[in-house]
Amino acid sequence: MPSELAQSLEAFGPWDWACVGLSIATALAGAYALKCWHNLPGTDAEPTATATEATAAFFAAIGAFIIVFPVVTQLVTSRFAGLFGASQTHLFIGACAGQLSAAVAILATGKFLPHSLHWAPSLLPADEQFAGLSEFRQAVRAWSFPRWILSFLAIFTLGVVGTILWKLFYLSWNQLYLAGWAGSPPADELQDIVQVVMRTEFWSLKFVIITLAVAIGAPIMEELVFRGMLYPSLKRLCQPFSPGWSRLLAAILTGMVFSTAHTCASAAIPLFAFGAFMCLIRDRFGLLTCISIHASFNLWNLVWLKLAPNASNL
Repeated sequence: MPSELAQSLEAFGPWDWACVGLSIATALAGAYALKCWHNLPGTDAEPTATATEATAAFFAAIGAFIIVFPVVTQLVTSRFAGLFGASQTHLFIGACAGQLSAAVAILATGKFLPHSLHWAPSLLPADEQFAGLSEFRQAVRAWSFPRWILSFLAIFTLGVVGTILWKLFYLSWNQLYLAGWAGSPPADELQDIVQVVMRTEFWSLKFVIITLAVAIGAPIMEELVFRGMLYPSLKRLCQPFSPGWSRLLAAILTGMVFSTAHTCASAAIPLFAFGAFMCLIRDRFGLLTCISIHASFNLWNLVWLKLAPNASNL
């Protein structure tokens, strides 16, 4: 591991060092943001959905993600492959179509199933009221740049901490494996999308489509599914079994599902931290804030993967 790190550092260019410096500065600012977050006032509102409505919302969210999204993705990809021959560009066009379809399915469910899709913040300070506004307009009213930057910095720092924890976990497991005291550790591999991005030319049509899928399609779809519908339904379903702790338990469960859905062992810990904390952001600042943070976070990583590939993949 030390020799691998030394080899990586030798390959660093100016952009790599800029990435490291900016990431450290952002993480330090994020540590302060987390301290500020801890001191924010607010009382969580009581869930409005019934157990039946929450159960229906839970299965609608899961169905949109594991059925609508992959099925439409496959259908559109196959259609393009049949007309032009298969390529990764067509796969990402299919992914965009699948993301859009899953998002529409969630929005339709929210329209016809009462209390299933939650846009508005539920953790409000006493001086902030949204009486008479729709859930969506409450989410619009709750968005602000200071809230976005506070949440982005906090989520960035949690991602860095999660990545460090994974590296320490992997290193410890690998040492135990080499000593014959444990089985082989999971592969410390990059996510498939990261590998594709690194092989794609920056000014190509393929990169534009990847950017649409990663920085627009995925944030909208995943936030609608996980924080807009899955998390509120879990919070309601956990309430009878864990009074007073339903919010925390639902956030943990949502983080676990979110991490598992991305099927990447090396990113499991940071993805769990991201998925769980985004639930708390939704409660405090609404779903539009979550979507904007998710989009900004993905775009940040996408840009640095192209500018500073060595530093981005330490």
